[in-house]
Amino acid sequence: MRFKIQKFWRKEKKEVKKIEAPRPEKKQEREFPDISPAELRRNVGKHVAIVDGKIVAAAKGAKQTLTKAKDKYPSKKITLRYVANEKLLLKCGCLRK
Repeated sequence: MRFKIQKFWRKEKKEVKKIEAPRPEKKQEREFPDISPAELRRNVGKHVAIVDGKIVAAAKGAKQTLTKAKDKYPSKKITLRYVANEKLLLKCGCLRK
C-alpha cells in the first residue's frame, strides 16, 4: 500500500521594513523634595501633597490628597508622593538616625 503525501503551497514571505523610533538622549530624573524622618513616620502608608518643600495635605488616596491641596493652594505647583510602609523605609535607610 502506498500513501499519497500531500504538499501544501507556502505563501511567499514579504519583506518588512523596519522603522526605528528615535530614542531619547537622556532620561529625565524626578526630583523629590526632602521630607524629614518625623514627617515620614507620621504619614506612613499615605499619599502626601508637597508645596514649596512642605507637606500640606495627607490622605489614604491620591485623589483626596490632591483635592485637599488644590483647595488650600490653587495656584501653586503641587507634588504628590506616596510614603511607603515603615519596613521599606528602614530598608532604604530613610528612617535611620
